[in-house]
Amino acid sequence: MSTRYKLGIAVLLGAIGLASCYDIGPEKASGQAKLATIPVSIGGEVVFRERDGGFFGILADNGRQYEPANLDPAFHKEGLRLKLTGQLDTLHLGKHQWGNPIELEFVKAQM
Repeated sequence: MSTRYKLGIAVLLGAIGLASCYDIGPEKASGQAKLATIPVSIGGEVVFRERDGGFFGILADNGRQYEPANLDPAFHKEGLRLKLTGQLDTLHLGKHQWGNPIELEFVKAQM
């Protein structure tokens, strides 16, 4: 086969591959992506990170990092152990790109 023929086949296969990815991604409803969340119940430790002017995150016992959108300032204490439940956003990166965004529903300090 000639190089030109091989290149043509490669371009064609690439175009087919890209076209097949068109439907992959978040579902759209009236121009906005639907929020896909999953419930989580975890234990973890509050950490403070200097990035982007500073923020509080949660380093979970399962090794994951979470960026809570609504952590009450009463829990803004480095090293504080927490038990929490919330909704994990599976479509977006956290504001500081440090962990997964989570909307907290229940938070309790552990002693």
